[in-house]
Amino acid sequence: MSRWLVLDATGDLAYSNMVASHAIQRCVLHADGTAQRQPIYCTTRIFKGKRSMSRRFIGPILLSGVLLLLVATPASAEPEAPRALRLPEPGTVAIDHQRGELILSAKVQFPEDKPCINEYGERVQAFAGCATAAGGDAKMAGYFVFLVDVETEAVFEGLMKLGCRPKVHYSIQEGRNRSGLKADTKPEDYLQGDPVVLSVFWQGEDGKWIERAYQYFVTEVALVDGKEIEKPWTPHFVFHGSGAIHKAGTGCIACPCDCPGGIIADNRFPIYDPKPRVRFDMSKAPPVGTQVYVRIRPIASTPE
Repeated sequence: MSRWLVLDATGDLAYSNMVASHAIQRCVLHADGTAQRQPIYCTTRIFKGKRSMSRRFIGPILLSGVLLLLVATPASAEPEAPRALRLPEPGTVAIDHQRGELILSAKVQFPEDKPCINEYGERVQAFAGCATAAGGDAKMAGYFVFLVDVETEAVFEGLMKLGCRPKVHYSIQEGRNRSGLKADTKPEDYLQGDPVVLSVFWQGEDGKWIERAYQYFVTEVALVDGKEIEKPWTPHFVFHGSGAIHKAGTGCIACPCDCPGGIIADNRFPIYDPKPRVRFDMSKAPPVGTQVYVRIRPIASTPE
């Protein structure tokens, strides 16, 4: 006759067809995927109307359970849910004051005829931007890979509500007057504001959530001794807010150079020039049409 038992939450035997001192079997999984049954022995005792397992039986059972968990759980499993308390409905912005972040809803598109898509080049347009801005269609909507479904001004207002602040901002026209790295370049010739970091996350075909830093999709080339070398993209993003404050209407969120047309810029260099040479690798992005979410998180806020 087979021997079996049922445990309650306290480790006591809730029910069993065993009497005292019976041999039962446990299943041991080996590293090569094979399984082996091994006899083990237990004794039971009557206590308050229940049969309780002896200590020498509880130990092997717990150890076997831990081993089974280690074998069954992949070490590199993706999280089963996004790291966000609330996802935005289409056409809205989700602001999480507790986590200090803003989340935007977006779709993936392939701007294949635009600069820096699958090839190195220079561009002022962001890779993530809004479909609408300044009360109309965004001027640069066709350039974006991650097309957000709210106005740029809504993104600006959301970051302001999180305490993120611009410091130096200009209109596009004034920005051109301050363009370039020169001997007399001043700190105010750089767009400035609170630093921010961006990431993009989406749900894969297997239902698992994937999140990647904004710069994960892009590489950069630098000139060293007259030769171009490929390097990771290392932007320094700041929230300057110019595109919303001066109603540029471009729709750009996070530009790959110091451009006043958007609201976030890489300000490693002065306004507009020099521009970094970058390449967006579409093979790293989810398929066209995928629902994605853009997360923006301020690093620090400027004192009021």
